[in-house]
Amino acid sequence: MRPVRLLTFFALGLILTGILRWATRSLDGMSGLSAIPTPAYIALTVFVVLRIVRSPIGWAGIGFNLPFKPISHLALGALGAAVVVLAGELLEPVWNYLFGAGRDLSRFDEAAATLPGLLTLLAFSWSFAALGEEFAFRGVLMRGLTSALGGSRGVLLFAFFLQAMVFGLVHAYQGPAGIAGAAFNGIIYGGVVWIARGSLWPAIFAHGLSNTYGIVSLWMQANS
Repeated sequence: MRPVRLLTFFALGLILTGILRWATRSLDGMSGLSAIPTPAYIALTVFVVLRIVRSPIGWAGIGFNLPFKPISHLALGALGAAVVVLAGELLEPVWNYLFGAGRDLSRFDEAAATLPGLLTLLAFSWSFAALGEEFAFRGVLMRGLTSALGGSRGVLLFAFFLQAMVFGLVHAYQGPAGIAGAAFNGIIYGGVVWIARGSLWPAIFAHGLSNTYGIVSLWMQANS
């Protein structure tokens, strides 16, 4: 399968996992995330990555062969996380006005209510969300598609906004505000990768830190 077709299949598959998450949103707690959608998402990503790295795109085309620069990457990640958190606070009234409600994070309430649940949720967030989603959306989809289509500025912009749109749709289980909020975050994380000249590490840190802020906030609310 040619890279462009493979990445088109990947984008459609990611949207399908978002539909599965939405369809299982009524299940208690995080079971809807872990029962079917997450294994399907992992299997899809692994399948596509194994094909991509054997193509001319290789590891270089998806952002994991670049040198890790601890200080600059951590600093950029912290800045990206701060932008995500600030944007989330500022946009919450906008989502309430447009959609009648903010992002629906209720399925995480029970998991974040206890210390063991908090630690489990943090581990899930840093592995499957921060590392996994940045690898899938900003690495394989955005950078991979950019490489497959020639790497021009127009192609980069297309891939940049496509990954943000797909990222938003994957979060449909959080409601309309969740789709809009996740798409906006996808733009921020994609921008972090762009600033880092293609390295995924700063975006991984930004994603993990911003999620940690949100999860700890849920835990503090549940135990206040």
